[in-house]
Amino acid sequence: MKCCCKSKKCLIAFGIIGAILLALGIVLVCIFDMLYNMIIKNQTQVVPGTIMYKLNWAEVETPVFRKFFLFNVTNKEEFLAQTPGNYVKPIFQEIGPYVYREYLKKDNIEYQDYNSSVLQKVFYRQTATFFFVPELSNGTEDDIVTSLNIIVTLIPAVMEHVIPPGLLNTAYAVFNKLVRDTNSELLFTMTVGEYLFGFQDPLFTAILDKLFPEAESDIFGVFMLTNMSIGWRDYQVYTGKGDYKLTNEIVQFQNMSVLPYWFGETCNQINGTDGTMTAPFMNKEDRVYFYVDEMCRSIYATYQSEQEVHKIKGWRYNVPPDVFMSPVNNEENTCFCVDLNHVTCQHDGGNLVSSCLFGAPLFVTFPHFLYASDYYADKIVGMHPDEEKHQMYIIYEPTTGVVIDTESRIQLNLFMQPNSRAPVLNQIQEEFAFPMLWLNEVATLQESDASWFYLLLYRLDELVLLVEIVAIVVGSAFLGWAIGFPLYSKQRRKSQTSNQYASDYAMSPEKKNRKPVAVRTISTTQLVED
Repeated sequence: MKCCCKSKKCLIAFGIIGAILLALGIVLVCIFDMLYNMIIKNQTQVVPGTIMYKLNWAEVETPVFRKFFLFNVTNKEEFLAQTPGNYVKPIFQEIGPYVYREYLKKDNIEYQDYNSSVLQKVFYRQTATFFFVPELSNGTEDDIVTSLNIIVTLIPAVMEHVIPPGLLNTAYAVFNKLVRDTNSELLFTMTVGEYLFGFQDPLFTAILDKLFPEAESDIFGVFMLTNMSIGWRDYQVYTGKGDYKLTNEIVQFQNMSVLPYWFGETCNQINGTDGTMTAPFMNKEDRVYFYVDEMCRSIYATYQSEQEVHKIKGWRYNVPPDVFMSPVNNEENTCFCVDLNHVTCQHDGGNLVSSCLFGAPLFVTFPHFLYASDYYADKIVGMHPDEEKHQMYIIYEPTTGVVIDTESRIQLNLFMQPNSRAPVLNQIQEEFAFPMLWLNEVATLQESDASWFYLLLYRLDELVLLVEIVAIVVGSAFLGWAIGFPLYSKQRRKSQTSNQYASDYAMSPEKKNRKPVAVRTISTTQLVED
């Protein structure tokens, strides 16, 4: 096969073209990487027109479900009949889940004008509405549940927090009379729907009539406010313009840049995002922080493993047991305790958040007291912690920081203590955490969204990579030809010259007239004798 390019000029041209293509391939690698990163940074900003704004920020399109598991007391009569010194453990039966579709939408959105000297921020109000999904539930909203009388438990705790000591005796006298007049007990029974989103309670109505006679409603429910505008919260976050590392980071919550609830600067910091997404280009070594409204604080998750959701590669982060460890075992949690000698600050497993709820003794844990000290489970019957079922985790797509799967699981308890001023509470002489319910907020990227997400993350990257490889390979081939062909040609000419010389010599008269040389053979015996 003959080469069509043998001249020196042609080879030089090949070399120049190859060098240019190789250099172009290397430059393309840099340029396309920069462009790709620029596209990701731009499209993850929480501003109108970006993919993230439409997908999961302004209005969360990924279906979000909130699953409620309630704890039903099965020995109500025995529990209420106990006397001081004869503690009867409450026996709990988990019922549910009762599943609600949660629609999350931001309104009152207001952007600051952007300029290069100030990082852009956006104000908004986070709204949430719930709709029961019977086909996904194990039961109906009409199911009956027996649980702790929240009104009876909360009112004395709030009184202790807000009423001056000199007026407490009078306040308790009024409270105890209202408890007797309304025949209120420590436990009550109602439907699941009422318990979660609103019921009328005679004691609550009587207290409102005394204190707030003009109140518009006497309805009370554990999650009633979450489903109403009065319970919606105001946020201010960074948009990501100016610094992509701060994308969706909370600047203010309810117009507070620092929380007033806790007992140290570290615990009062508002760290992280609202949990829907974090900054792009994640690092496995970093903690991921997010603010949890029910806990009045930020918590964090740490990297665990790589997982896939609809072919999208993700990083799974778990909320570690350290978050709920007592200060005895985790000094970081010291400033979450008003009293280091309090039971909840001596045992691992939960966070008492009464300081942000006007004294209401809400005690937040993982479901079924997962990772908690045996102290809590030993006081009651019916807890079955299971890491697989009760752990809180989030799976992020690490390039964009978008949540592609999450199960956010927490348990709400009321911490019970004897109260000599309130007979309805003083019949229980033990300190213990009374589990009311645990909830699981579930969201998984839809397969339809995963398809274009895959296109953005992988197909575009693969196309860029293909162009880069082609440019480098073709450039290397041209350059290799330009360098290698002259060497090959030189070696071939040398070989041809050598072969011609051998052929000429074989045909020469000198070789033809040359006599053969006689060779004497010597045996081994002769060699030895000599």
